[in-house]
Amino acid sequence: MKNLLLVSIFLSLTLNAVSQIQAITENGDTITVFENGTWEKTKYAKEITYINSTVKATVEVDEFEKTKKITTERWSRFGVNNVSETISGYLFRVDDLTVFSITYSGDLGCLSEYSTTMKVKLTNGNVIEFAQISDTECGDNETARFIPLTRDQLKDESFQSILDENIEQLKQFDWETIRINGSEYYTDISPKKSGKVPNPEQFFRQHIIAADNQ
Repeated sequence: MKNLLLVSIFLSLTLNAVSQIQAITENGDTITVFENGTWEKTKYAKEITYINSTVKATVEVDEFEKTKKITTERWSRFGVNNVSETISGYLFRVDDLTVFSITYSGDLGCLSEYSTTMKVKLTNGNVIEFAQISDTECGDNETARFIPLTRDQLKDESFQSILDENIEQLKQFDWETIRINGSEYYTDISPKKSGKVPNPEQFFRQHIIAADNQ
């Protein structure tokens, strides 16, 4: 207990019988810290395995703005739902801002810049929520850009540190389920293995590592 190091406190205070805080330790466990200073472990981290990325990435540097833009190669149909509708995507990074471009092959009404969210459940049990930051698009084969922050977190002055923490989790753990909420419907996506994408559950990990290597 004395050696416990809290890396990030990411949930707000929850007032029940006593005040408590949920926090993540340096090895990825989730604990609940009570007002009296005691704590208990509520979620155990899965062992982190480090991977290599086979994803190609291109880099562009604006000679006037001095910005660095990284784009990774597109993974086609790396996720599928229960009616065989798929998602494809790639990473787009400008300096320290990382977003993911995701295309869904079905109809969710519209992917709205004001209300659409994407939630990604990781193998450590945590869920990372993404906000859409691109223009609204409707119809089949909708494409949107998502940033791993909630809309409220985007307004936070410390959003960059929250973004970095979420990116680190996406880099360390595979994804299990992706839920995309459109204006009319939502869909749950699972990894879809294929000859071109043998490890679809590593989509976020491999694309982040490819960008980091540039």
